[in-house]
Amino acid sequence: MNVTGIIAEYNPFHRGHKYQINYCKKELQADYVIVVMSGDYVQRGTPALLPKHLRAEMALRCGADLVLEMPVSVSTASAETFAMAGVSILDNLHVVDQLCFGSEYGEVSALQELAAVLVKEPKEYRVLLKTFLSEGLSFPAARSQALIEYFKDPHHFEGDDFDGILTPLLNQTVQILNLPNNILGIEYCKALLRLDSSIRPVTLKRQGMRYHDTVLNEQFTSAPEHFASASAIRNALKSDSKINGVLKKVPNEAASILETAVNKNEFLLEDDFSLLLQYCLLNETPESLISYADMSKDLAARICNQINHFENFTQFTELLKTKELTYTRIQRALLHTILKIREQPKGIPYARVLGFRKSSSPLLKEIKQHTTIPVITKAADASGILSADGQKIWNDNLRASNIYESILAQKTGRPFVHEYQKQLILL
Repeated sequence: MNVTGIIAEYNPFHRGHKYQINYCKKELQADYVIVVMSGDYVQRGTPALLPKHLRAEMALRCGADLVLEMPVSVSTASAETFAMAGVSILDNLHVVDQLCFGSEYGEVSALQELAAVLVKEPKEYRVLLKTFLSEGLSFPAARSQALIEYFKDPHHFEGDDFDGILTPLLNQTVQILNLPNNILGIEYCKALLRLDSSIRPVTLKRQGMRYHDTVLNEQFTSAPEHFASASAIRNALKSDSKINGVLKKVPNEAASILETAVNKNEFLLEDDFSLLLQYCLLNETPESLISYADMSKDLAARICNQINHFENFTQFTELLKTKELTYTRIQRALLHTILKIREQPKGIPYARVLGFRKSSSPLLKEIKQHTTIPVITKAADASGILSADGQKIWNDNLRASNIYESILAQKTGRPFVHEYQKQLILL
């Protein structure tokens, strides 16, 4: 049995995601594809556009065999924690042969080489990192600059390694470290190294629009170079006139799910959380705010100083932006304040199933025989099979999912459905 894992957000699912699943099955010859997918909240510090069960169904209809949920405490964390959590879930199943992820660079050896330096953290690299941080750079910027300077010195490497691998890597280091999927790919490689995992990393060169491109190209074609980014699709959905253009960028198998959700107004953007965010912030002090994940002392003080100028989630994030703090870091801190997330575990001691295909029953049997963590198919069973650490993560996720559901129910006017009442997606 050949099994490939994917770690994703599918926010929302689009043609590029189906292209990746097809690549796993055709080029990597995977018998099954397991997806670890962010639940109701995503890494940029916002609610997911669509509820997790709808996004899981889109993935299953487009070729995924099993979709597992990444809990909110790690799905909204830094790239390092996000990657480690996703990889740890796949690794603990003990059935996954390779991890496939997209990257702008498209060559896994370079990403592995950079990951190795970050895992070992040699003294010279640590000194460089400290220097750039002291100059006021954000951590991602300081780390990138430290790596670039580290790779410029041939004395850090021995013999053939420098000429054979690192010379071309030097020429590409700036490009690699400036693009988001490359950075996430490095984090996946780091996680595999730290876990001493037998899972083999495989990268697929990212096709189509760049990750942060927000303007949707109305031209429709199934060619990879015209794949829309998830950012562009979300941006287009803010305008009702764009729905037809959006549907062209989503695989046919999933388009009806997105169309129905949009027609019912059953999707969320960060500004749907504005009133709740304002209420939560008004109940905090600089001292209490710093207890939340991703919240610094300076950001906490800035929030309290600017709270009277609050208009909405987006506007307030922009108001808080500084040279030292990335936009995403601020959004994550604000979201963690709403959801009361204070801790971010590196690994997840369980696997929660959102949905699977009936044809994947041999895969589920294999997982049951080899997994070292509980696999939860019925939410109500969680309390009886989880460890204390697992129960804490589960409870945080349960609360956050019910908050998402309550806002969605209020927006659409439909009844609230508790997390325990939601049905597993079975195709």
